[in-house]
Amino acid sequence: MENSLITVRDARPEDAAGVARLLIMAWPVEDFLSRMPSLDEESFAEFISGFVASQDNLYSYEVTKVAVLTSEDGTERIVGMMNGYDGAEYERLKNSVAERFDASFPGSGTDFRQVRETEAGEFYLDSAGVDPQMRSMGIGSRLFEAMFAKAAGAGFHTVGLIVDEDKPKAEALYRRLGFEVKGIKDFFGHKMKHMQKTI
Repeated sequence: MENSLITVRDARPEDAAGVARLLIMAWPVEDFLSRMPSLDEESFAEFISGFVASQDNLYSYEVTKVAVLTSEDGTERIVGMMNGYDGAEYERLKNSVAERFDASFPGSGTDFRQVRETEAGEFYLDSAGVDPQMRSMGIGSRLFEAMFAKAAGAGFHTVGLIVDEDKPKAEALYRRLGFEVKGIKDFFGHKMKHMQKTI
């Protein structure tokens, strides 16, 4: 590690596999896989990487920041990711996701059209993940700072996210960052706390 450098930058299409691997850590993956028995965690991440590499959707590289570990020889590895966008764009951005899930897994019960994670008026932090081997190194904090700056630069005063009620450690982190619970949302049967922060 002493010969390595971690930077935060905008994601690129070629980061898709590394981003998807971390992105699904924020999701109830077991529930998704139980609805799509033809997939395992690796193939699910590969499926999601298609969204990351594409434009104009909830998980696109266009709305994602990455933390990159660069070794002395110039090799890069994605060790953290966070995506976020204008809550007013949520319905439009999720259309291609819903269509592709429907086409790939008909009858699976993964109808993204039934999910409403955010709303107009907030910059929404959709998903975040940090490589388990790199946790407690400030990577998550740096990603939050980058996203807060992006939100402020776009004229937002409120940043929102949801957190699973079964993840009290994550909720505690968000509270330390200044987020407060504003309500409850349903994410494919999971009760999620909707939290917001004023920036």
